[in-house]
Amino acid sequence: MLKYIIRPIFNYRTLPPEVYFINQRDANATKRTYGLKLGPLPRMNIRDADMEIAGDSVTLVGAPYGPYKPKDRVDAFTKINIREHPDLIMVQVDPSAFIARSRYSAYKCALQGVEGYEKKDIEILDPIKPYDWEECVVNLTVLDMIVHNKNFEKVDWTKGLSTYNYEELQDKSLVESNKALFVDCIDKHIFNGKYSEYNLINQVTYTALMGKHKVMLGDMPETLYKINIGNTLEIQEARDIFKFVLQKIKQMEVPISMKQATLDFLPHIFQAPRDLYMTGLLRKSFVVSETTAAYIANPHVGPISEYWEPPPQGISFQEASRIPSQRPGETSEHQIEKQAILDVLLETYTWSEPYLSNPFPYLVQDITKVSPQELNNMKSCFLAYYQKYSSFKDELQKQLPHFKNNSELRYLEYQYDSKVKYEQYDINSHKDRDIKQIKRLSMSS
Repeated sequence: MLKYIIRPIFNYRTLPPEVYFINQRDANATKRTYGLKLGPLPRMNIRDADMEIAGDSVTLVGAPYGPYKPKDRVDAFTKINIREHPDLIMVQVDPSAFIARSRYSAYKCALQGVEGYEKKDIEILDPIKPYDWEECVVNLTVLDMIVHNKNFEKVDWTKGLSTYNYEELQDKSLVESNKALFVDCIDKHIFNGKYSEYNLINQVTYTALMGKHKVMLGDMPETLYKINIGNTLEIQEARDIFKFVLQKIKQMEVPISMKQATLDFLPHIFQAPRDLYMTGLLRKSFVVSETTAAYIANPHVGPISEYWEPPPQGISFQEASRIPSQRPGETSEHQIEKQAILDVLLETYTWSEPYLSNPFPYLVQDITKVSPQELNNMKSCFLAYYQKYSSFKDELQKQLPHFKNNSELRYLEYQYDSKVKYEQYDINSHKDRDIKQIKRLSMSS
């Protein structure tokens, strides 16, 4: 009986903090693309019978931070396509916006009685986490339904995005008009206005989608990412992390944002969930894909290659997308405080996204069962903690002129305006920002 008690629950491993720290440092110093090829895994592909002669592989392409300019006329995307001929392209882009709109379109078709769509197939419209890896693959027919606001049966496919640039169906004038529509559609429904800081990933996303490649949005959904970290950390640990990041920023002699400081100094906490998730996603999609090209940020290449292990070792997609249980003994207020801390640390507004109907999925699954008074109390609690931790961040701005705050543009205006004194900066000037935050929360619910 003792062997069952001491048996580990999971078979996957995580890298130690010092390895993550060194990897983050080296990745930040790299100013070029970094490629790495992952070989086939036994018992993970449909071609196991021919495993010895099969060329099944995953090519990881690490994108450098900031602008990307190839050394020669041929960029990394073209080189990989010529050499590998991938049948699946993964880009590190948050799939939340696309999944929400895809589920909405499917549910709309089910309500209108379109054949092949059932209401029971959609359990929840909010993109807390994907049902399967295939839900992260961009379907151009779904984009057509979203753009034209019509169900599957009423869309004219000959004039849509799914037949874009087909000479037999679309003339040059229609191709030109659809080109601007395609770009705008990717802006709104794929990126949702949130572009990657690694510009190669943005370029590949546009080029691959408009070139009719099979594209999978492989980044961890922001909602799942925040819930995963929030349920893993204790409330005191979250407070200590916030203090630690503030202290590290004060010690820096170069400009750095709070988000970048959080990722650079604590990658084993804030980068590891994404590494495990993308590894599980690649392993799951590898079952039906012979050759995959994954375009990800440079800091994720090393850890994913270490986590690439055959079963029963390694992380599975089911485990990587599992929502951990809340820490015992913590109240709902503690959960809200942790999410407010994460929003300030990572400079995001995750729970005020317009496609979220429930801004508190880490507390209640069905927001309609919460009374209006209780919902207002939850929003007020979140706003109070958000203002509290934002004030510490604002005080740091006054003390350190080199500190960058990416969440507000006016911080940069203060930073570069020599006529403005930092001592005149008033924390109460953020009242408008906080009002916008609570309004966005109200709209999302």
